[in-house]
Amino acid sequence: MLEPGIKLTTYFEERDRVGDRFLADALFDVYERHAMHTSVLLRGVAGFGEHHHLHTDRLLTLSENLPAVSIAVDTRERIEQALPDVLRITTSGLVTVERARLAGDDLEHVQLAEPPGTVVKLTLFGGRAVRADGKAGYVAAVEALREAGVSGATVLLAVDGTLHGQRRRARFLARNAGVPLMLLAVGEARSIESALPTLAGLLEEPVATIERIRLCKSEGVHLSEPHDAPQHDPAGLAIWQKIVVHAEEQDRSNGRPLYAELVRRLHVNGAAGVTVLRGVRGFYGEREMIADGLFGVRRNVPVHAVIIDTPKKIRRLWPMIDSVTYQHGAVTSELVPATHAVSGEQPEMLTSTTAEADWQ
Repeated sequence: MLEPGIKLTTYFEERDRVGDRFLADALFDVYERHAMHTSVLLRGVAGFGEHHHLHTDRLLTLSENLPAVSIAVDTRERIEQALPDVLRITTSGLVTVERARLAGDDLEHVQLAEPPGTVVKLTLFGGRAVRADGKAGYVAAVEALREAGVSGATVLLAVDGTLHGQRRRARFLARNAGVPLMLLAVGEARSIESALPTLAGLLEEPVATIERIRLCKSEGVHLSEPHDAPQHDPAGLAIWQKIVVHAEEQDRSNGRPLYAELVRRLHVNGAAGVTVLRGVRGFYGEREMIADGLFGVRRNVPVHAVIIDTPKKIRRLWPMIDSVTYQHGAVTSELVPATHAVSGEQPEMLTSTTAEADWQ
């Protein structure tokens, strides 16, 4: 059974501090105190934010303060209780609040009941301890999603998190089997729904969210246009938009890694920011499965570039994003109904109450 939920996401830099502590630690103290249903901390590999300082792990001089993303998922009531504490300690970066349908213990019985052809994003959180046929459960989960015919899937390993209210922090030189991972999948609702019964047994204590999105491109093929949203909703509140480019680390554009070229051109064109996350296993389109490995000569894993900006800016940036992904990558569009752009001591609250269904 699905129930209304909220996804609270904070984009910041890993060396951001609250007093004498790192912001990441302070955020997860908040999540633990409020017993968040689930949360994860992901380290980015490239990007920039409000100050337009480029960061990338490809260059030593730019790798000292990489992007970080924390995501917490729970009911609206619990997120609203935690949000003031999150904003109080977050003095720079971006906080977004997005609607999602939340599924927990009965994942194998979930029915999405979406019209034919509806594209959704499944975000699955859970521990890594489950084994299936001698391999990690998340490996089997990605294979199950591919067999179900979804458009793409990626596994991202967290370095900190909570699961069903309990803190699960990664430790150096440890297996970290209990630390949550995040599995993202994009595809038609019927394909996602058909895979859920199998996925339920492949992660420890899984928690899932479902969100409607648009799949705009896959391997250079245009499938739909990004949302054509106004700048404000009928109440006059701001609307923001999220574009995510799913690619492989070895995909190229203009002779450079696609994600690096995308970050460079977003920076030159004045985008508000972008965060690139690196996965450990996944696929998109008709491509072969890719995975991190110890003995590969050339590393090739999934990467996700997350771009959040105003609809007006997204419309201006879209031709550039389209050109960078003319041959490779899958591109999705979502609307973000509430954002909190934080600069200095006070957050600038840019919120929208637009119903999700209005913009699908």
